Amino acid sequence: MSTRPELTERLVDEIGAFLRRTRTSAIRVADRVGLQPTQSQILFTLKRLGECRVADLAEVQLVDPSVSSRQVAAMEKAGLVERRPDPEDARASLVSLSQAGHAKLGEVHAEHRAALATALAGWPDERITRLADDLREFVEASGPVYDELTGPRAGQMEVV
Repeated sequence: MSTRPELTERLVDEIGAFLRRTRTSAIRVADRVGLQPTQSQILFTLKRLGECRVADLAEVQLVDPSVSSRQVAAMEKAGLVERRPDPEDARASLVSLSQAGHAKLGEVHAEHRAALATALAGWPDERITRLADDLREFVEASGPVYDELTGPRAGQMEVV
């Protein structure tokens, strides 16, 4: 029988493998739908946060605000996001998904759903439900622990 540290180590290894696979898949899916990986991340972040400042996007993505500003400018030019002045601070702007951005995010979701559907084709519905429930519980339980390690960030939102 495995000890708790051995089980924890196995879980760390499996989560690491899953995250590596997810990163690689996210890059490939973004490319398939005509996005750069960072653009796909921004679309997901805006979906989760809703309208927000570019500085909030930068903080969530752990990049310098100038990086987010350039990415948002390119995405605005492509019609994927909309920007408007922040009524509380004229120096800042608020960014949100445009209709085209929502549509592009739908394409990204469809690619990921199709891949998962194929990967889980042989699984019974009950097992998929159990995995989804276990992952939700894990995300909820691990959130405060990792927040304590990294410290809270402004704009930090619940993972959906």
